[in-house]
This record gives sequence, C-alpha cells and structure tokens, in this order.
Amino acid sequence: MARSGLFHRTLMTLWPLSRLAYWLGNRRMLRPLSHVFFRAMDSEAIIIPVHETIANPESVVLPYPVLGSLVRSTETRFLMNHCMCRRGENCQTYPQDFGCLYLGEGSTRIAPSMGRLVDEEEAIAHIKRGMDLGLIPLVVHTPFDALALGIPYRRMLGICFCCDCCCTVRQGLRIGPPAFWDIVVRLPGLAVEVNGACTGCGACLDACYVHAVSLTNGRAYIDEDLCKGCGRCLVVCPTAAIALRMDERVDPMGKLMQRITRRTDLGVVDEALSVDCR
Repeated sequence: MARSGLFHRTLMTLWPLSRLAYWLGNRRMLRPLSHVFFRAMDSEAIIIPVHETIANPESVVLPYPVLGSLVRSTETRFLMNHCMCRRGENCQTYPQDFGCLYLGEGSTRIAPSMGRLVDEEEAIAHIKRGMDLGLIPLVVHTPFDALALGIPYRRMLGICFCCDCCCTVRQGLRIGPPAFWDIVVRLPGLAVEVNGACTGCGACLDACYVHAVSLTNGRAYIDEDLCKGCGRCLVVCPTAAIALRMDERVDPMGKLMQRITRRTDLGVVDEALSVDCR
C-alpha cells in the first residue's frame, strides 16, 4: 500500500544512515554480509551517459533514444515531485523538487502526495529538462524503491536523474563495498575506448569509482569487465583520448528489456522497443 507522509518524513530523517551502511560494508569482517544486501538478482542499475556523442558510422547521442523508448514502452508513468536522494542529502547544487519517473502498473499505487501520473509527452519533456540541468539518468530497479513507495516490486521500474553529490547509487560506487558494484551494469552494447591521444596523465584513474582504469605502458587501459560505462573518465580527459562507442551489432533496447523483464513486468508495448544506433 502507498506510504504515508509520516513514513516518508521518517525515511528522510534516517537517510544519512545510508553512508554508515556503506562504511560498514567496507569493513573486512562485514564484507561477506554485504553480498546479502547487494545482490544482482534483486537489484540492478544502468547508468546512461549524457551529453556525449556515441561514436558510430552515424553518431547517436544518448540518452534520448533509450529513455524515450522506455517511456513509450508502458502506458503508465508517474512523475515524483521530489528526488528522495537530493532531499535526504539536502542537496544545494541541484533542485530537490526534480524527481524520478516511475514506469509500470505499480506506479499507479504511489501516494498522490508524492507526485502525479503523466502522459508520454510530459515524461519526455521531464527527461529533457533533466539533461538540461546536467543530471545523469539511471535506469534502476531495486526492492528499496518499492519498499519506500509502497508499490509492487515486480510492477515498477525507475528512471532516476542523478547528481554526483547525492545519488545513492553513485555514492555506493564511490564509497560502498565492492559487492555494491555488481548491481550496476553497463548499458548493453556500450564500450569505452582509449585512442592514441592518451598521454598517460592519470586523470581518468582518479575519476573512475570502480577502479576500472589503469596505466599500462604509459597509457590508460580500461577493464571492460569492471567498467560501468558512466563516462566520467571521458569528461575529465584533457586530450579527448577516451570515447564511448555503441556496437552496431547490438540492439541496446532489446538487450536492456531482456534484463529488465527478468524481474519486472511493465506491461510492455512491444512496438515501442526499438533504438536505431546505426
């Protein structure tokens, strides 16, 4: 059932404890326990790079194709009137009243005091505003969101708009236990590549939360098994030596929906599920 105002006020009061949970999860004796709380079979988050051109024979700029297809894939969309992360952290950099989108039938059960149902056009406009604000979209499905909002876990999917300072997922990558990293996966078909302009300055090493970058023979090397495809290394590179590339042989939307539908039923409208990345 939908959560009461008292429940949310209590949740916001307790929000700072999340940092303590991450700290505890990093203690050597407690690390095995952290795998119980951060399980890829229960939770998943996919960061969608923004404001960058994805190299292809014909370039595609994310995130509009992917997020637009997601919005069109379901008939139900709920726009939150605030961001729980930014409100919980009392963000002073980005607007606390710019909230997440929730998709799927479960979103109809969110308390009306938390936001409102919107149509496709308003949802797309909200995504555009998030990009204009410089926020990072995150496709996320976690039991925590379902618990916090009082909605069925298998009938919802979130599209969050994250800031580096407050987002719990980005904080988890930065200060959380390695077990947390497993629930964040790279967008299907996305690769991060280093070209000959690399000078080995090391700026990308400091930018990478998950330690996927190393220096090998005087130039950056990106471990594809560890990389989450967030694009932070690309942003800080002073010589534009790092590029994001979509594999034209991969259908990113199809692969993404395969991952999503393993644990949630959004009542998908099949004809909306297409992204042309060629």
